[in-house]
This record gives sequence, C-alpha cells and structure tokens, in this order.
Amino acid sequence: MNKEIKIKETLLIPKEDILNKKFNLWVGLSFGNKWFTKNNLEKLIDFGLIHTKKSLLILIPGRLQVSNLRYIDNLSRAQSLKKAFEMEDEKRQEVEVIVLRLPAKDQKKIVIANYDDALTPKFVKQREVLMREFSKQNAFYDSVMEISNEMLKIRGRTISKDRAESVALYVLQELPLFLNGVSIIDRDESYSVILYPGLGKFDELVVKITKSDEYESLRDKLGIINKTGIVDIE
Repeated sequence: MNKEIKIKETLLIPKEDILNKKFNLWVGLSFGNKWFTKNNLEKLIDFGLIHTKKSLLILIPGRLQVSNLRYIDNLSRAQSLKKAFEMEDEKRQEVEVIVLRLPAKDQKKIVIANYDDALTPKFVKQREVLMREFSKQNAFYDSVMEISNEMLKIRGRTISKDRAESVALYVLQELPLFLNGVSIIDRDESYSVILYPGLGKFDELVVKITKSDEYESLRDKLGIINKTGIVDIE
C-alpha cells in the first residue's frame, strides 16, 4: 500500500500555514536522494498542488550539481557540466510526463525551472554576500565547512580542507534559495516554502541565519524580505 505524503516537521513557519495555503510552495529535486522515485515525486506534486497558495514550483537544479561532480566525483569541469545537464534533462522529462497526466487546471499551476532560471539580481547579490562572509573564515565559514565535510563523509570521500572548501561552493550557491524564497526570472510569483524529505545541518544553518542574533549583521547585508520555511515531509 502506497503511503500518502505527510508533514513530519516544519521550520520557521507553523504547520497550519501550510494547511491554510498561505504560501506558494516549491519542490527542490535532489539527484543524490534516493527518496525521489517517480512514485514519490508524483505523490509530492499532488500534495504540493493541494497545499500551495497559487502555483507550485518544481526546481531542477542541474548546473548547481557541477561543484559536487567536480570536487566529490572528481570529474573534469567539462565532464561535470555535461553530466549535470544530462541529469537535469532526464529529470525534467520525468517531471513533464507526470505533469501531463494531471488535469489541465493543475497543469497550469505548475512551474518547472532550473537553477539558472532563479538567478535574479537579488539572488546573485545575496550569493555574493554569502561568499564574502565565507571568505572571512568566521563562524559562518565553520558552519558551511561542517556541512561540506558531512557531504564528503556521506559519499565516502577523503576529507581535506581544500576539498571541503571546494564543495562549500555548492552550499553557498544553494543557500539564497532558502533564505529569501525562490523567484523565477520574468515571473511575478515568489516561492517561499520548500517541501523536502529530511532535515540536516544545512537546514539548521538556514534557521540560524534567519533567526539567530549571531547572524543579525549577515541578515542585514542579505536584505532578506520574504518569510520562508522548510517542510520536512515523509
């Protein structure tokens, strides 16, 4: 019997806000997370359509994977780009097949985009702020490096400072999506709450940046406007 999608935990927003459709939701597809089978993705899209405010974003971050493919899997730069785009194209086709099976009214509510579609001027500026903060090798640097080391450990790779700093590029390029919501170039909507299976150190850092006094100065530099949240689903 197939289990239905359920909310396990929410961060930064109450569960009731999801049930009451207060936010536009987004799904960030992970190429390394085995949870994202076709069956689970179908159920997650159905769940998102029920609970989103107006539309549901399916973000397929192909090029974002280049850092991981280069520094974790040791592919060349060209090979990393080629593999990342192949992974993105394959997953996009899978999503499009699922969407085409939905009623027309639901198809109109779904937006499919990739990482480059989300590179608005605001996003690019926030990414620069995060990279500058990382370069100071302070508490933020330590938190990002902890995430990078965990990523290397999970994949069974040798951990070194140089390698972890390279993998940190992935973390720094992903963070703005969670701190100010996702906006897609040439579209008006903002997608503020992600649906994702499982929480980890990355999510802990998002909460710290959003709420902790320790990161008040960084928050000011980031110019965070939108209220965001993370929904751990199962």
